[in-house]
Amino acid sequence: MLVHDVLTGPVRRATVVAAGPTATYLAVGDDLLALVAAGAVRLPCAAVLAGDGPPPSGGHLAAGGGGVWDGERPVAAVRRWFDPTVRVGGVDPDAVAHVAARVHAVTPPDPAVPGAAVEAVAADPAAAVDGLVGRGGGLTPAGDDLLAGCLAALRARGAPGSEALGEAVLRRARARTSRLSAALLAAADRGAVVPEAAAVLRAVAGGGPHLDGATDRLLGLGHTSGWYLAAGLAVGCAA
Repeated sequence: MLVHDVLTGPVRRATVVAAGPTATYLAVGDDLLALVAAGAVRLPCAAVLAGDGPPPSGGHLAAGGGGVWDGERPVAAVRRWFDPTVRVGGVDPDAVAHVAARVHAVTPPDPAVPGAAVEAVAADPAAAVDGLVGRGGGLTPAGDDLLAGCLAALRARGAPGSEALGEAVLRRARARTSRLSAALLAAADRGAVVPEAAAVLRAVAGGGPHLDGATDRLLGLGHTSGWYLAAGLAVGCAA
């Protein structure tokens, strides 16, 4: 429910930050709202649309008053809410090591991110921020995804180090990465992640039989995002 206030507050003009066949990203004041098609990745800052049509991306969009508007015409209305935050009590160290091994059996997919980036985050997450925020291509650079995974895991566990990492990430993200990626880093600072990452966090907490399937689904997310999110989660769970 990270976008609750955006959708229920006063109607405000929205600016299209980016748009594609399955998602439109809207800047609404200082907030970011993702309108995603049914079946697309459910970002923690998303409103998931019903039906088969593509998300609206016109030049007269607004959000608030219980939905999304194109001029005077409502194009989406809130029917129910989802909470993307994750909280886990403890994690199974063997399950965390298993996830890490599964991640590192795959070659890191973004050559723009140093090969030692995961080790750097594991050694001192806050100190690694400068070299990773905004590093990589796309709307969510791989360096951001790595930091987001680590930060979300630390927050989900209530672990020491989450405050320092969150402050370092948020201080740099607004000026150094994409609007969408900055919003996802802010969500991670609240322990909010995509469902594929949430499933891995819950699996390592329970150590259950679904660990491999959850990890593989996360690794398959996007071009580079899944690998770096999974690597970050493993670091944050092991910290």
